Amino acid sequence: MRSAWIVNLLLLTGVVGLVIFAIYRPKQEQSPQYRISAMAGAQVQHIVIEPKGGTAIELEKRGDGWFLLRPYAARADRAQVERLLELLSVSSKEKLAATDLKRFDLDDPPLKVTFDKETLAFGTSNPLSQDQYVLSGDGVYLLSAFYTSLVPQRAERLLAHSLFRENEKPTAFRYKDFLLEQQDGKWQLTPSPASAQEKPGQDEINRWVDEWRFASSLLTQPATAKAPTQTIEIRLADGSTLKLGVLETTPELILLRSDEKLQYHFSGEVGRRLLSRPVASPQTSEAKPPTSANSAVKTP
Repeated sequence: MRSAWIVNLLLLTGVVGLVIFAIYRPKQEQSPQYRISAMAGAQVQHIVIEPKGGTAIELEKRGDGWFLLRPYAARADRAQVERLLELLSVSSKEKLAATDLKRFDLDDPPLKVTFDKETLAFGTSNPLSQDQYVLSGDGVYLLSAFYTSLVPQRAERLLAHSLFRENEKPTAFRYKDFLLEQQDGKWQLTPSPASAQEKPGQDEINRWVDEWRFASSLLTQPATAKAPTQTIEIRLADGSTLKLGVLETTPELILLRSDEKLQYHFSGEVGRRLLSRPVASPQTSEAKPPTSANSAVKTP
């Protein structure tokens, strides 16, 4: 009994010692974090990207959307712009005085990004850590080279991939061999399929229309001088008509929006669905019971 009492006392002493150590142990100092900008991305209305020796890119926010102003006018991809705006919330563990900028290659930087009136300049990399020196305001910060990849240096990387604008809602599709239009809230296909089994229901048509509405290109480029082989006319809810030119169908579908002077590239599989009329979903027919006289059960 005496030995058990001693063991319990030793255990209690150990627990008390651990509690005291946890309370009074020296606290490790955390490395300071220096945010490279005090701006919030949501406040930015204007962006200019200036790669040294390259073409400047200028963007402007209109409402909730972003638009390219230079080197040409076009809708910008919101996700790409939001990734670019993430630069403003980055922090660094090291901040140096913005002096002797030449040693950081920041006296004539290879890349500058200006958010409204605040400029981030990207210089050379640290030979040991491979982090990059970035000038912002009165400081030079070390950032992972990953953040440079957030800056598109070609305008094509910023072009929108959505074929339709946010306020564009299709109400009719006219192809060379069929017309699909909305009448009294329901879609009507003309000419109608010959058999009732081939006639698509409203659910099949809605899925087909949604594939058009939410079509997202693999690549968007400025339009070339190539002439379309056919035209698809799409009537929109506001009464206007959008004409899409079909430039290629294989191995990929390329559609031209002449009003935007842009061409949108889609995979061949997506292209086949967009160029085909809506069809009925395959259905499994139920087995029918035998009806012939030879199949009747005979009774003795």
